[in-house]
Amino acid sequence: MADHEESINSLSSVMAIVGPGRVGTALACACKAMGADVVCALQRDEGSHHASRFRQATGVPVLKWSDAASQVRAADVIWVTVPDREISNVAARLCELDMIRPGQMIIHTSGALASTALAVAADRGARVGSVHPLQTFADHADGAKALTGIAIAVEGHPDVVQAAFAWARHWGGHPFLLAAQDKVAYHAAAVLASNALVALLATAARLAPLPDGVRSLLPLVRGTIENVDRLGIPQALTGPIERGDVSTVAKHLAALVSDPQAHAVYLALARATVPIAHAKGGIGDEQADEFTQWLGSETGGV
Repeated sequence: MADHEESINSLSSVMAIVGPGRVGTALACACKAMGADVVCALQRDEGSHHASRFRQATGVPVLKWSDAASQVRAADVIWVTVPDREISNVAARLCELDMIRPGQMIIHTSGALASTALAVAADRGARVGSVHPLQTFADHADGAKALTGIAIAVEGHPDVVQAAFAWARHWGGHPFLLAAQDKVAYHAAAVLASNALVALLATAARLAPLPDGVRSLLPLVRGTIENVDRLGIPQALTGPIERGDVSTVAKHLAALVSDPQAHAVYLALARATVPIAHAKGGIGDEQADEFTQWLGSETGGV
């Protein structure tokens, strides 16, 4: 058993991937680069474009479930890189097809779900866990570089945690332990910082006749992110609330009354900005209270 555990924890583990999408592609590339033997991926749909792009990027064969039982059962590690709603069903199917054996590591990559989503595999003696790269995966071509320099949340069986920390460091990532009960809030934070940013930019871009649409806003966005990186929060905050400019904020809100969605977004973010401006020292206690009461009134700052 000790020899088996040693092989599992090495960088040269035998691995299989369920779900040859963008995350699965990045993991396969990164794991191959560290010396792992990624033997196959399982596809959910016949002829999936994800499968062809996965093969092209990784050189790893994509097999039908019916053809992969021996390879998957022999693997030390099975990565489950499918949408959250499918994880438990995938684990159940792996068990039904006798692809799970005691001692294997079964790891999903959901940001919101804990390793308990793989409970059916744990009941078969597998060591289960979750490994979530705090990154956006928009293109198969990003490959292993998408995992470099990022935070990677790890949770689950102690052996999974130990192995995942070693892998993540080899990928150039920064692993950290995340408690199961904190995963939903953690994932909500990730969604606000990434997915909501896209929605925010789309909202901002439609409000004004910019010469190049959303691209005209990108230098401003990059400058803001650079300021956050360099100065931190609250020092990176600028703008009318940080200056205590109630008149300008009022004009903004009045201009957005005809666009209820944009008005609601602006108002919610304005309310969230007040305590940051106060922490920076741009506004004092009294003005922060006035802003908070005004923005929280029934008229919503108008």
